[in-house]
Amino acid sequence: MSDLVRLAARNNADWCDAVCRAWGRPGEFSGSLWLNRHPVPRFYPNAVTLTPDNGEAQHAAVAMLATALDAGFAVKDSFAALDLVPLGLTPLFSATWIFRPPGRPAPTGDDGLDWKVVSTPQAFDAWRAGWSGDDPAPSPFAPGLLQNSAITLIGGWRGDAVFAGAALNRSTAALGWSNVFGPAESSAACRAAALRFALDLAGERPIIGYEQGDALAQSLELGFQPAGPLTIWGC
Repeated sequence: MSDLVRLAARNNADWCDAVCRAWGRPGEFSGSLWLNRHPVPRFYPNAVTLTPDNGEAQHAAVAMLATALDAGFAVKDSFAALDLVPLGLTPLFSATWIFRPPGRPAPTGDDGLDWKVVSTPQAFDAWRAGWSGDDPAPSPFAPGLLQNSAITLIGGWRGDAVFAGAALNRSTAALGWSNVFGPAESSAACRAAALRFALDLAGERPIIGYEQGDALAQSLELGFQPAGPLTIWGC
């Protein structure tokens, strides 16, 4: 599964970079990690490891962040391979990389929503509001995401409001799947509907992402397979 995790880690780092780039604060890639030396949107890391080895260079990069950034930061340890306690970080949570091979049947069901690609500033505002729900804190997403040809945001509308959605990001060999949201009472149905939409965009590429808890269980029921663990560290 290590090749799948490498693929997933790089795709996810591309997504993190796209989110930061939309705010005018892109990161940088090296052979073993993605690194952002600037303050990043909430919920997003300043580093994502891309390989399970080269830990010395990865530790050095994290140590640099600890010195350079005044505020706290997070590191996505894509292979659950690092010990960052000596650098002052603690594990925030663990999750599981998932992938869905191409060719599997699409899930059935109806969530009662009208699913569309987010393509206008007004639709983006509705999508962002649906993602945030009742959370009054600033959204991590900037309108510049709409200008990135590798990113597709999808939403399930009812009237003018977005009740469910997901973010999809294309790389050469995979379609990334993240930020899946919907009402708690119809979470599984919304996830299935979003996946049906994503399958049309994925073509012959696998769909990859990571989940934990109930979202992981729902994903496995929809035909995803576990690929390996990851750990989010923070300080």
